[in-house]
Amino acid sequence: MYGDTWQVRWKEFLSDSYVYGSKIEFNEDGSVSYKNRLMPPGTVIHTWYSMTNFQGNRIEPSLPLIDGERAYSIAVNIDYHNSESEALMLRIIFFDRYDVQAQSIIVRDKKAFFKPSIRTYSYRIELINGGNADFTFKSLVIKEVSEEEFDAEQERIERLKEDSNKSKKKRRKNKKSKKPLKESTGLTIKALETIIEMVKTNSLTL
Repeated sequence: MYGDTWQVRWKEFLSDSYVYGSKIEFNEDGSVSYKNRLMPPGTVIHTWYSMTNFQGNRIEPSLPLIDGERAYSIAVNIDYHNSESEALMLRIIFFDRYDVQAQSIIVRDKKAFFKPSIRTYSYRIELINGGNADFTFKSLVIKEVSEEEFDAEQERIERLKEDSNKSKKKRRKNKKSKKPLKESTGLTIKALETIIEMVKTNSLTL
C-alpha cells in the first residue's frame, strides 16, 4: 500500500554483527551504542535481511518485503559520538529468486530514494564502516513513496551533478586563461640579470 512506513531496529543477534574488538550496548530505548576504533574501513558492521533460513543461520528476517515495481525512501537515524566517526554508509543489495545479485546501491546520505530491480525477490542492507566507528544507532526508516516524489528527487540530483560539472569546467577554464606565474617570473628575472650585467660592464648609464 502506498505510503507504508517501516521502522527497522538493530535486534540483539550478534551473528549478523561485527563483534571482534567491538563494544556493543543494547539500550533500553531500543537504540544500540557501538564502538570499535580499530575496525578497518569497508568492514560490514551489521546486516539486516528480508529473508533468511532461520534453522540454518539462526537469524530472523528484519526487513519488510518490498515491490520491485515501486519506489522507496530510506532514512538513517544515527548519532555520532565524534566527528571522526561520521563516515558510515549503507549498501543495499537486491537478489532475484535464484539468490543471484540483481542490483546494488550505496547510500552515503542520511536519506535517499531508491527503486529496486524488477527482478528483486529478496534484499539485505549492510551498515558499513568508513573510518572510526563510534556511534549510537537508532533505526532505519523505509517508506514507500510516489513516482512523482522519486522522479523529483532524481531531477534534483541531476541538477546538482550539472551544477558541479559546470563549476569544474569554469575552474579549468579560468586556470588555463591565467598566464603561468613561472613564465612571467622567469622573464622578469632574466631582464634584471641583463641590467645588472650591463651596469657591471659600464655599458648602461644610470
